[in-house]
Amino acid sequence: MSEDVTKLGFKCGVEIHQQLLTKKKLFCRCPTFKFSKHHDAEVLRHMRPTLSEMGDYDGCALMEFKTKKEIVYLLNKESVCTYELDDTPPFPINQNAIDIVIEIALMLGCSIVDEMHIARKQYLDGSIPTGFQRTGIVGINGKLPFKGREIGIRQISIEEESCREVTDEQHNIRFRTDRLGIPLIEVVTEPDLTTPEEAAEVVRRIGRLMRATGKVKTGIGSVRQDVNVSIEGSTRVEIKGVPRYQLIPDLSRTEALRHRALLDIKDELKRRKITKSSLRTFEEDLTDFMRATEDPVLKKAVEKGWYIRGIKLEGCGGILTRNTQPGKTFASEIAGRVRVIACLDQIPNLYHTDIYPEYAGSHIDYKKIRHHLQMNDGDVGVIVWGPKDDTITAAKEIRLRIEDACDGVPGETRQHRHGGLSDFERILPGADRMYPDTDHPPVAITGDRVKKIAGHLPPKPWEIEDELISMGMTKEGAQKFALTPRRDLVLQLVAKGIDINLAEHALMNLGTHLRRQGVPIDNISNSRYLELFDEYKKDVFHREAFKPILKTLAENPSETLGDVLDGLNLKPVHDDDITAYAHSLLDEGLSSTKLLARVASHFRGRVPGKHVASLLGDLTLR
Repeated sequence: MSEDVTKLGFKCGVEIHQQLLTKKKLFCRCPTFKFSKHHDAEVLRHMRPTLSEMGDYDGCALMEFKTKKEIVYLLNKESVCTYELDDTPPFPINQNAIDIVIEIALMLGCSIVDEMHIARKQYLDGSIPTGFQRTGIVGINGKLPFKGREIGIRQISIEEESCREVTDEQHNIRFRTDRLGIPLIEVVTEPDLTTPEEAAEVVRRIGRLMRATGKVKTGIGSVRQDVNVSIEGSTRVEIKGVPRYQLIPDLSRTEALRHRALLDIKDELKRRKITKSSLRTFEEDLTDFMRATEDPVLKKAVEKGWYIRGIKLEGCGGILTRNTQPGKTFASEIAGRVRVIACLDQIPNLYHTDIYPEYAGSHIDYKKIRHHLQMNDGDVGVIVWGPKDDTITAAKEIRLRIEDACDGVPGETRQHRHGGLSDFERILPGADRMYPDTDHPPVAITGDRVKKIAGHLPPKPWEIEDELISMGMTKEGAQKFALTPRRDLVLQLVAKGIDINLAEHALMNLGTHLRRQGVPIDNISNSRYLELFDEYKKDVFHREAFKPILKTLAENPSETLGDVLDGLNLKPVHDDDITAYAHSLLDEGLSSTKLLARVASHFRGRVPGKHVASLLGDLTLR
């Protein structure tokens, strides 16, 4: 049974990012659907941090700068222009995208700003060639009804999508720019979610509300969530880019337990009287004496001409073996920092003396390491290997991570991993990464514009679901219809006296089945459906005929319904005709099962299969 993290003071807020369904990008006129593995050119860039409006550097930006990444952008001329590469200023913002964000913000009860100001949000990880993302707040102070209470919506913003990462190895990272600049909505909740399951449910609820507009993209890569978690005594940690809401409960629960483990480590360091100022370390180049090592990993490092560096952490023995996540120890916390910041990304990327590998002869290495690092009982030594400058960076990060441990839980952005685990991605960005954009003027949002959009808001999905379920539709069907343009059609059919389950069968079940077979079912308009059901009410055809009729109508949208029905010969048949045809087959010596199949197939769509079976059951078969 999963541990109840509410006892730890679990708090959570989510950020939902969804691509908008527009033809053009946010700040240029490039198309939004030109995805390709082909590229026409490459551009190499290096990033450096920029001072904030207050003259400070953001900690996350400084961290990214330490990685010394070479960033290569793969450009396809059909999906990118000089704006994306910061060679020209932005075009006027996509007004259609703003309208979509206003609509969603109104559905979430937000107050719409009178004037939207574009800001720059620094990103030095290379995901945006300019080094910053243009973003603007559209709505604030909203609310989402949820289980008898309201979840606060802090703000809703519009921003541009980032690049697609292709590879990230050591100091080299490659991106495709086709996705770059697609309009994106960001919905940020207050930290009002008190269980991991609530976090997932709220993400799903907001996601369904956005999809109900029919104006957001769907499918893999079109939506992702950031999950912010803390417990009593800890600070906020962000799990970045979670692709599916179903992953959120395990991720957020494990993160809360990681916070508790880190707070326990903080208490242990305090008990040992280890603080940031009192922490003593010692560094040594171990390359020469490790040339004779039998350890296969270190032996390979020596063969590559890499450096092997050690750092002693005085008084920290046993700390690195403390569990922080299932199957992970505090050493994994350090390894994550080394992987990202020092770019030593071949795992394992460090050893430590508390559990030095037990390879043949490695016990000799262990004794020598302790000697060279001047270790005493209660100390721990950490060994890293790689290019010389990277090992120097790694040693500094190892000390910094122990210093952070003295404060408990450092503010981080973490990557989600399989099994509900997470790993270090970057230092948590702060307000210093934001500064005004001087290339784009403020955007006025008039009251008339907001009023016009407010007059045409779609119903909220949960309201449609409740109405359809109250009318007798299944819960599954109601949830599906709440997100389709056919929801109003269902209500019109029920008003005409059509059974709601028949409507669900014809519009949803058969529609989905035929679409998967490649039938262009969306060619059938609502008016054609209404006409079709009118004929059904007149007993022109039976329920079984819906499938062939829908297939023919979809594939021949110019034909009249009458021509389709005549061509399919689906008019109801009399019982005498059914029994007469069955008698004509008796001389073939068919079994009762095969006879039923032949007759049902012959009259399919013209009479219910159950009725055929009932008639044949009364016959005396030879």
